[in-house]
Amino acid sequence: MTGIGVRPGEPALLLSAAVYGVSTTVSVVALRAVRPADLLAVEISGAAVMLLITAAVRGRLRRRGALRQLLLGALVPGLAFLFGDLGLARTSASSGSLLLAAEPLLSVLLALVVLRERLSRRAAVALVVGLTGGTFVAFGPGGPPGADTTLGNVLVLFAVVAAAVFLIAARRFHDGGDGLNASAWQSSGGALSVVPFVIISWSTGGSQLSTVGGAGWLACIAVVVCGAVGGVTFNRGIGRVPATRAGQLGNVTPLVGTLTAIVFLGDRPSLLQLVGGAAILGGLALLLRGPADPHQPSLHQQSLHQQSLRQQSQDQPCPRQRELAEEHR
Repeated sequence: MTGIGVRPGEPALLLSAAVYGVSTTVSVVALRAVRPADLLAVEISGAAVMLLITAAVRGRLRRRGALRQLLLGALVPGLAFLFGDLGLARTSASSGSLLLAAEPLLSVLLALVVLRERLSRRAAVALVVGLTGGTFVAFGPGGPPGADTTLGNVLVLFAVVAAAVFLIAARRFHDGGDGLNASAWQSSGGALSVVPFVIISWSTGGSQLSTVGGAGWLACIAVVVCGAVGGVTFNRGIGRVPATRAGQLGNVTPLVGTLTAIVFLGDRPSLLQLVGGAAILGGLALLLRGPADPHQPSLHQQSLHQQSLRQQSQDQPCPRQRELAEEHR
């Protein structure tokens, strides 16, 4: 009898997707008090400092692979957070979730093309059901009065593209290292990549950080925590889960984003949203019920296999050693 179950790495990816869903709504709240450049500077630099200090204190900060992680950080949190903050300042949390629902599809398509991963029939059905639900659940009220909602949606779409490319790159170049170490360097790379935008924005439009109240700072700090937790849990799980499956688990993000928008922002769910939420949960259950693809090992399994091959190679004598052994006999 097949039951609901998760493979190693999937709980971390599910938690990451849920945290990013919360972050979408909290970012909208923060952007009511500060400008996009303000939030961008606080959330990326704050996460970078927090993760670097934590990794260093715990002795888990490594320079090996740091450059690769810095470059990955230019995608997420760098470009993804930049475009996301600019877009969410011009649209609603529900509209932002609509576009976030496109990320799993784009991630799966990139995994099929770039990583040559395969999609089982069950996973394909789960993908269609989940994406349909993600689209339904994200339909909601428009953006803030007077805002260019179309431009905001396009900017969020750019963030989705950056996040999908990041998922594939992180899966492709994951070296089996520590998630905290990877997230610390990625946050640092993201902070460095957005410095020019923040400087130009502050020099031309100023900053509202000096006038923001306690509620605004609380929202900003919540975004920092969500970014740090989401990044660490993602890096812990991505090496153990194929990119196609990891992308589908991302369907949790628009669902959680809409639920938190209902609770904290007073959005009222329509019948279409309720149906969509049920579809996402149904697609997720269908995906988790599916057996692991034996032809699609995780990076962790690949690493163990490579170590086994190296050990076998070391145990086997070279031809010259065999010749000497025969002469001795």
